[in-house]
Amino acid sequence: MMPHPQKKIVELIGETSPYLFENADKITFNDGHTEFPLNQTFESFDRENFSDLMKILTTIGSLNLARKMEKHEKNYFLAEKLRIRKIYHSHPSGLLVAKISPQLENDQKGKSLIEIWDENTKLFQMEIDYFIINEESFKKIFESHYNEESDHNFSGILPETSFEYLNENEFNITVDEFTRNHCKGHFENYQIVPAVLLAKCILRNVFRTASNNSNAETKPVEIDSLEVFLNRAMPVNTIFKVNIKIQHLLKNLKTYKCTVTDHKNEYGHYFVTLKN
Repeated sequence: MMPHPQKKIVELIGETSPYLFENADKITFNDGHTEFPLNQTFESFDRENFSDLMKILTTIGSLNLARKMEKHEKNYFLAEKLRIRKIYHSHPSGLLVAKISPQLENDQKGKSLIEIWDENTKLFQMEIDYFIINEESFKKIFESHYNEESDHNFSGILPETSFEYLNENEFNITVDEFTRNHCKGHFENYQIVPAVLLAKCILRNVFRTASNNSNAETKPVEIDSLEVFLNRAMPVNTIFKVNIKIQHLLKNLKTYKCTVTDHKNEYGHYFVTLKN
């Protein structure tokens, strides 16, 4: 019997292009931590584009855990908890580098610890907790999300959002439907919205609100920390309502608690802390 050819690491997770970032198959993972040059400055990931950084890092974490598992079967890595916080409050300079360390608890649980550095300084520290599901189990659990059609074009233009003011410390946003075109490459044929895409819609509105409430004398608003807790897969073709409550932690520090629902389900929470 001819042995099966060894699969590349990128073939062992549920992500493909265009969701899988360019040159993901070129990463060389080490036994300890892996350093990956992002080849971009922090300006590329400022404000709502911070979600693009999260997207890259969650994928790198999945790849590193897939390598750590030392198996040749495909698994799906679902990020169920994510925390990222800024630890050095200087203006980043130069190109960014990610340093990733995997922690594999068992075949179903894993964590990635990630540091983001500029030329000289550690800027952010990130933890991602994954629920790991083998291919057979994933197909059974998410059978209702399956669609066999594969001929659809990628769309990088996110759905429209609408804003509802409630009071000075609370507002709602409504996010129009994500389609399969938005999610192409993310668990292909399984119609699940990536949490980072919804994060971009949320951040766009949070920053818009924060900017409207600031004045010329305050410093620019920046992300101090961001946490995501998900308890349900978010389906495509669904209008999401996000209720956002503002907590004033310090004079220059606010947390936006963002709860995601549709007309009957709760999907999780995003906690965005901004500093100026």
